[in-house]
Amino acid sequence: MKTRIFFFLVFIFLGIGCTKTDRTFVIEGTVPSVRYDGEWIFLVPMENAPGRVDSVKISNASFKFEGQGEEMRVIRLRPALRYYVQELLVITEPGVIKVTADSIGCVSGTPQNDALQIWKAQHEKRLAAYHFIYDGLKEAKGDDSLRLIQAFDTLKVQEKEANFLLLMNHKNTTLGQFMQRIILPSLTNEQKKQLDEKME
Repeated sequence: MKTRIFFFLVFIFLGIGCTKTDRTFVIEGTVPSVRYDGEWIFLVPMENAPGRVDSVKISNASFKFEGQGEEMRVIRLRPALRYYVQELLVITEPGVIKVTADSIGCVSGTPQNDALQIWKAQHEKRLAAYHFIYDGLKEAKGDDSLRLIQAFDTLKVQEKEANFLLLMNHKNTTLGQFMQRIILPSLTNEQKKQLDEKME
C-alpha cells in the first residue's frame, strides 16, 4: 500500500514538473559586439506592471532570459544605447526564442515570434518603398508622377492585405490581440467584417 502511494506521489510531482517545463520560455540573445559586455538588458512588459521588469547583464556579447507567462514584452538596453540597438517586441510563449539585438533586430524560434518577424520584415520593406516614392514625387512630372502614385496605391493594398492576414491567422493569440489595437484601423470595411465573422 505504501509503495503504491509513493509511486502515485512521484507520478504527480513528475507531472507537475513536466507541465512547468512545457510552459517555460527561454530567450537566447546576442548583441553586435563585446563592447556591450557589462551592460544591463531589460525584458519589459508592454502593459504597466511595476516590479515585473526582468534584467540580466550582457556577457560575451550574449544574454539569456528564462521564465513563464505568455505576454507581449519589449527587450531594450538603457536609453543612451537604444539608437544603436533597436528595441524589440517579443512574445514570451513557451519554447526557445532566438533574439538578435542590433540596429535592425530579429526575433524568431517560436510560432508567434516567427509570424511577427515576417510581418515586421515586410513592413520595413514597405516603409523603405514609401520613402523612395515620397522623394521621387518631389521632382517627378507627367507619367513618372503617375507611376509613382500607382506604386504608392499598390503598396497600400499590400499593407492592408498583410495586416489582414496577420490578424486572421492569429486572432486568438497574444500576438493577434496586441496587433489588433495597432493595425485594425488600416483594414478595409470588408476585411474588418470578415475578421469579425471569424471571431464570432
